[in-house]
Amino acid sequence: MEKNEQIELLFDRYLANECTPAEVRRLIGYFGAPEDEETLRALVSRQLGSAPQENAALTPAVDEVYDRLMKKLIFRKDGTPAPKKQVPTKHFSFPGWSRVAAIWLALLVSIGGAVYFFAGSGGGSDETAGEVATPLHIEKTATGERRRIVLEDGSVVWLNAQSKLSYPVSFEKNIREVTLEGEGYFEVFRDTKRPFIVRSGAIITKVLGTSFNIKAYREDPTASVAVLTGKVQVNSKESTIQITPDQQVLYTRKNGNIIKQDGIDAKAKITWKDGKIQFRNVLLADVVKTLQRNYTVDITYNNLLATCPVHADFEAETPVGKVLEMLSVSFGGKVTKRGDTQYYLDGTCLQP
Repeated sequence: MEKNEQIELLFDRYLANECTPAEVRRLIGYFGAPEDEETLRALVSRQLGSAPQENAALTPAVDEVYDRLMKKLIFRKDGTPAPKKQVPTKHFSFPGWSRVAAIWLALLVSIGGAVYFFAGSGGGSDETAGEVATPLHIEKTATGERRRIVLEDGSVVWLNAQSKLSYPVSFEKNIREVTLEGEGYFEVFRDTKRPFIVRSGAIITKVLGTSFNIKAYREDPTASVAVLTGKVQVNSKESTIQITPDQQVLYTRKNGNIIKQDGIDAKAKITWKDGKIQFRNVLLADVVKTLQRNYTVDITYNNLLATCPVHADFEAETPVGKVLEMLSVSFGGKVTKRGDTQYYLDGTCLQP
């Protein structure tokens, strides 16, 4: 994955207050790299509505902003709060425009939430951080693609279609942290000294060593975490829930509601990694989303069918037209092909 995409990902996560301490250090480090200036200038300009100013008259204002920012959260390199005596008095050594841009970027975030700056870990040192953390690696899957990824610690991740996994090339000494958009099945190597954390939107999944599936596509109204082996802790702003095999957490994005469900078939939720498409009492509206992630098609349907429950099994290689024909039987309807890649489903919902 190109470096520019890594920077943009961190930039967007920073503005959304979703960055981890290591990610913030990494982003701040990019501001000191001349080769990244063009990318960062474009991203900052996008937020400010104009190019960052280079007028020397801005210096006093920037210095004042800096002093105020340094009174906010200051952290050591290990992520713990630094004593007040360690708060740096020197300015960040960002060259030219990037120093101004970085501070104004920090202001953008501080308006809506926390601001993270990092002090050195040495006692009494007034050097500010700017170190570049371990490089971030990004894996993306296309429509219908599945991929197996082996992480530095030996953990294995299967990434489903139209998903993205962001992770460091090597993990920190005290934590293993990744970010998931979409769906992934994790088999985490046990390490009691380094918990494994998956950030997926509004939920954070924490384990020591276990296997579990996370489905968290941005466009879906819900996100879920299902456990196959071991114990998993799922955190949201509202609550913390622990789940064990054949249990899952269901998080509703709209209202932040989070619940635990017992007696699920966790294995059925990961058949996708073996090239199978399986639905167990899944609403047709969600079935259509899954199919569109696996086939390059546009599927529309009669809204009356949206809540029809679907029970079906398919091989991923099955032509989408055949899949839709088989599905249409379950709701007593028909499928109409409209163009090369467009389909329409109609009929009545036959409740079981």
